[in-house]
Amino acid sequence: MVLTNEDLLKEVSTRELQELSDFEGSGAVNQGVIDDSVNDALAYISSFIKLPQNPTPLLKDIGVNLTIIELKKRNNFPKEALNEQIEKMDTLLLKMANKKLPSQTEDDSAPRLGIRAFRHSEKKMDLKDLNG
Repeated sequence: MVLTNEDLLKEVSTRELQELSDFEGSGAVNQGVIDDSVNDALAYISSFIKLPQNPTPLLKDIGVNLTIIELKKRNNFPKEALNEQIEKMDTLLLKMANKKLPSQTEDDSAPRLGIRAFRHSEKKMDLKDLNG
């Protein structure tokens, strides 16, 4: 599972991402801080479930939200404001851990041959003796 800056920019603006990651005051996005926050969020998710190769959009959204929460923690946001969001993410991750919510998208592109009720053959049925 990989989270990119594009995933983060779907939730926050470029300016907010720059404000959350710029500790030196250089006015630019600090990619090192963002990468550390992404790694912390993925480590938190992996404490609940195994990280899949093809995560569901919900799991990616959870990862993005946890990354933003981690960035806010590093900027000394009040913990009370973040606890409610963390609890919501925890309940979703627990449901994924208990297999109530899927964590991986399955590739159903290969067609399956279903079991048919009646198998047809080339021979015609002989129904002469059916009515006696």
